[in-house]
Amino acid sequence: MSPMLGGSDRFRFMSVQNVMTHEVFCVRASDKVVDAWFALMERDISGAPVLDESDLLIGILSVTDIYKAIVDRVKRARSLMQATTEPLDKEAELQEERRELTLSVRAVCEANVSSLLPMKPEVFTLGVNDSLDRALKIIAENNINRLPVVKDGKVVGIVTRQDIIAMLAGKKK
Repeated sequence: MSPMLGGSDRFRFMSVQNVMTHEVFCVRASDKVVDAWFALMERDISGAPVLDESDLLIGILSVTDIYKAIVDRVKRARSLMQATTEPLDKEAELQEERRELTLSVRAVCEANVSSLLPMKPEVFTLGVNDSLDRALKIIAENNINRLPVVKDGKVVGIVTRQDIIAMLAGKKK
């Protein structure tokens, strides 16, 4: 029995269809990161499935992915600057860090969503008839926050950690 579910078979064998969000906001791989980021913020969600031009799932974009891309660019720029220039005074160094952060945010925002996806993304998904127990195991074992529910390669729903917690707490959507 799944200890997270308090040993209740009712939850263990419940279908993800009972928990999933049916109207799923998705972004396109060809969307600009800035547009996807604002759309996520407007909807107060932290991530969304990424679809290709044929509406097939090719990845997941999260705000954490956006933050990491910005931080990676800043770190690379800082490393390059340290390797190629003389040390700056504190004020000049602070000014340069602000400039690099601004440039990094701009570069990431102007890129396409596809540029933030791994080369061979491992996208965990569920089928419409999968159990909630399976969803919990995938989420826990892979430390992920959302699982798209797919049918014939198309996203038909999504299950998030928050959906599961709310259901276990007896809260309605």
